[in-house]
Amino acid sequence: MSKSKVFPQKESIRVIELRGKPYEIGYQHGIALKDEIQYFNNNFEDLVCLFQGKIKGKIIYRLMLKTAKDFEKKILNSYPEAKEFFEEMKGISDASHVPYEKILLFNLTDEISTYYVGKSMRKSCSSFVLRNKDGNLIIGRNLDYGVFIDELPLCTIIFKYYPEEGNPFISISWPALVGSYTGISDNLFVSINVSQSRRKEMGAPEFLLTRKIIQYSNNLDDALKNAPYTFQGLNVLISDKDNAVILEISPKMKRIRDLRYNGLLIATNHYQHPEMLSEQESKLVEEMPIPLKDGSYVQQIDTKEREKIIRGKIEEVNNIDVEYAKEILKSVSTRLTLQSIIYLPRERKLFIAQNDKSPVTYGTWEELNI
Repeated sequence: MSKSKVFPQKESIRVIELRGKPYEIGYQHGIALKDEIQYFNNNFEDLVCLFQGKIKGKIIYRLMLKTAKDFEKKILNSYPEAKEFFEEMKGISDASHVPYEKILLFNLTDEISTYYVGKSMRKSCSSFVLRNKDGNLIIGRNLDYGVFIDELPLCTIIFKYYPEEGNPFISISWPALVGSYTGISDNLFVSINVSQSRRKEMGAPEFLLTRKIIQYSNNLDDALKNAPYTFQGLNVLISDKDNAVILEISPKMKRIRDLRYNGLLIATNHYQHPEMLSEQESKLVEEMPIPLKDGSYVQQIDTKEREKIIRGKIEEVNNIDVEYAKEILKSVSTRLTLQSIIYLPRERKLFIAQNDKSPVTYGTWEELNI
């Protein structure tokens, strides 16, 4: 099926409700997004070849599929609580008629590509949270990703989860993924940015970290206790209605930056806590150019430069409203910016950028009351 038929332009962002046990939730997901999931399955090997070259890419793709199954076993041995999320993936697989190992690969792409080639088709994102003069928090977040940049802006989904266990929540995501890379529950907000660690050790995958926070945590303290050490380095923004933290995490270390001591927190793709600097990889993946289908490349804005731009924009004004927050996010967006959101925790208002091409920040914004 052609791209235009699978990803027709829509006037509003699609909302899909998922209810029940993990397998049932996955099956509903797979039924609703069968065409999209099959499209990504049919084109994923070509994506790997785009990054690695045709011959090497085909070899790496086969190795990635094998590693997905190996990683599943290792993850379950270390984190038995991950079983429910693998059950969810099985439901997606059965309903979409895409082999289970392919769904596994979609959900473990960052971890597996880091494991094999030391660089992934990864997220290189920007986020901030600040306290305005009225005491209210405002959160801004760009998700930049170097894969399927022509397709993903067309299929952003708001998943409304009503699981049998844990808290209901929404996940702003894409077909076949079970992680809540931008998630909101009644109590919390979570988003993740990669911050490449020099360590390469088995740890929790991104999907497990985000779901343990957004589905099984009732407050910030719960979230910080529930967050496992991860396979790759991350900067995790976690917020309730009154406070926010950046959890900087590697396979062996965690440190917290707290909004109460600053009034502004910014996260891009490097660690900022002094005790985490020794954990950082010397050359960051997000600094490498991303190849496109037409033979050209996209260069991400340097992680420290993005932090500087965001900080400068915020320091220019006395108070930040939603419209100015949109301008801040636009100022650090590129062709890799596939998702952009603004969230007001106390008002429970969510704003999502919508565009038929990246950067999505140059499109319209849809407002939702959560």
